[in-house]
Amino acid sequence: MTILLIRHAPEAIVPGTPPLPAQVAGHDLSCQDCDSLPALVRCLQHAHRSQPAWVLIEVAAANEQQWSAHGPALCAALDALPAPYIEIARRDADALDTHLHPQHAPVALICGGVRDDACRLSLAIAARRLQAQEG
Repeated sequence: MTILLIRHAPEAIVPGTPPLPAQVAGHDLSCQDCDSLPALVRCLQHAHRSQPAWVLIEVAAANEQQWSAHGPALCAALDALPAPYIEIARRDADALDTHLHPQHAPVALICGGVRDDACRLSLAIAARRLQAQEG
């Protein structure tokens, strides 16, 4: 089983950022980069096929035109996720629920703060939940 982290494109990663661990709670960590809502939809559709144990989604900022054009497909992709997910947003205005109302809501929304800290917190939450599942 894997944990899938969907995040912004690599060019948004600050130089000197420590690398992510290869495993979290004994599960492989897989990363996919996206930089737009259509790319986020594609990554979520891939998650449906790959069946990860958890999905962590760092939401790409988008304008209202993009939300209008791609929101329905994004909402459908979220609702089709085969696993629980944690959302990471830089601001409340970027959060998925601000623009969409998916039936499959996140287990947690981590908003604001330093990007690396938010990522580490989301990984820690997923690890704890996986450990609890495995008993």
